[in-house]
Amino acid sequence: MVREDEGEYELIPVAPMRRLEKRLDRLEESSVFDSRGIFKEVINIVRMNQQLVDELAKSSDALRIELAKLPGKLDELITNLKDLISFIKTSGEEEAVGVTQEAFKPLVNKLDEMVKTNKMISEKNDSMLELLDTISRKLKSPTARPMPMRRLLTRPTIPSTQPLKTTKPIKI
Repeated sequence: MVREDEGEYELIPVAPMRRLEKRLDRLEESSVFDSRGIFKEVINIVRMNQQLVDELAKSSDALRIELAKLPGKLDELITNLKDLISFIKTSGEEEAVGVTQEAFKPLVNKLDEMVKTNKMISEKNDSMLELLDTISRKLKSPTARPMPMRRLLTRPTIPSTQPLKTTKPIKI
């Protein structure tokens, strides 16, 4: 029995698979035994299968490249947010000479709320990266078994009220 956390998933294009199925059906339905035709069909099927494997490898590489860019972009976003917050704080301190702190209290509360939300998003992104890394390792393992088709139809849900687990705290 396969546990949910050991499940592996694979995305492949459906159109080439359908063409393979149709060719196999034509081969099975033909009543005349033409060994040359059968060998040609088998060779064509092998070529189509290789094309599927090539397309899957290309899409996997493209996904890996895009995922590798994600941590850098997140770090850049966090840096920009920190700069924005420090700019707002310094400009607020300069302008606050004649203004009471009570006037800025709603703004400070909103900024604190934004910081908390950004921390939660960052934690969820870290957890997502860890999960993607785990999936990548499982896909690369030689004992990988494809999951049944019905697993592809279900969608995992992440509760929006609870932050995802992380292994390291994020400091802002």
